[in-house]
Amino acid sequence: MRWAAVTVESPKQADGEHAGHAMRLPNGVVSLDVVADGARLHLLIGKHQDGRASLWHQVSIDAGRNWSEAVEVQGPPGAGAVFMRGSDARIVAHGKNLIAIWTSKVEGNKHGGAGPMVASRSTNGGKSWAPTPAPADWPKGPHAFFTLGADAKALHAAWLDSRDGEVPVEGAQAMRYAFSLDGGVTWSRNSTLDDVTCACCWNAGRADEAGNFYVLYRDKQPSDMALGVVDAKTKQWTRLATVGAFGWDFPGCPHIGGGLAIKSNGGSTEIHAVVGTRKRGDAGFYYVKSADGGRSWTTPFKLGDESAAHGDIALSKEGRLAAVWDMIDAETNDGSLAIYEAQSNDGGAHWTAARRLSTPKASASHPRLVASPNGFVAFWTEQSEGADARLAITRVYNQKLGQAGR
Repeated sequence: MRWAAVTVESPKQADGEHAGHAMRLPNGVVSLDVVADGARLHLLIGKHQDGRASLWHQVSIDAGRNWSEAVEVQGPPGAGAVFMRGSDARIVAHGKNLIAIWTSKVEGNKHGGAGPMVASRSTNGGKSWAPTPAPADWPKGPHAFFTLGADAKALHAAWLDSRDGEVPVEGAQAMRYAFSLDGGVTWSRNSTLDDVTCACCWNAGRADEAGNFYVLYRDKQPSDMALGVVDAKTKQWTRLATVGAFGWDFPGCPHIGGGLAIKSNGGSTEIHAVVGTRKRGDAGFYYVKSADGGRSWTTPFKLGDESAAHGDIALSKEGRLAAVWDMIDAETNDGSLAIYEAQSNDGGAHWTAARRLSTPKASASHPRLVASPNGFVAFWTEQSEGADARLAITRVYNQKLGQAGR
């Protein structure tokens, strides 16, 4: 059964002072994150309205068909919020706790007033929220491009900041890490995972069953994606490999991250990733797989054409893979971006043909994908001419395989 893309109306703005990212942001939904916690889906959206920004949480227990009433996520008084697609506010579930983090607003700062990281915590499933200590122990900021993850024992956070000053590589800053063993009440001292990474591409982090935390991020010199892991016991970082070795050397910031899915097979870890590149002759959106915990990778398999950039991947408990991405819609021929998906049920060896999910003639981007007990659910933001940016959600039904492959 296919669900048509449905729009979740943005919550009404609460009274009070809110801070927006920059005047160029459209009104409507401009930040999106979602996490699956068993049968529950936790959705965090950021809304921009005439220079004000606010964050809202909703929960679904039926794979996105119905959602709870939106609850505002409260940060420290006067902190405001700075977010946009590609540098979204993030949410994670850990036991009875929900943690949200985002960038605060500091008037006069660069990058739309981006300031230090702030956080909020819920201990009752999102019914109420209160400010809580953020993972970063450098108070100045800005911090951005966050990823959050959780295993049975710990919460994990990774992000980018320049606390050590300018990096001697154009378009670069360092990636930091912290963990929490008490549900986000306190965080560890920060460590540096990589001191030269792309300054403005989002990171994707996932923990395996043993508690090892893997981070997919964009490296520099060249600007290909890379994967590293924080060891569960020692908390030491190891850079494992380049993920999609295209040899793309780009001095600027492409604003293109990737997606990550992990499967634990007893003593081994199988990792699936989607990455984008803009290298001339190779530009596009690709799937890659590692059967040895991220140390070696298959030859990249192209899912989206040279216009494709932003995407995500998810793995169901049954072992089915699905990927989503944005690329120019060839059917409408109007230059707008559309959301596409493809699936594999044989560990990534073969993929279905790309299928459009988004509304025709609406410019759609930055999709997210989660696996629920009732199938995959895709989320993205889209905007029609003259309208506010909106959130769209659709269930992704199973496709027949054999239409595309390596």
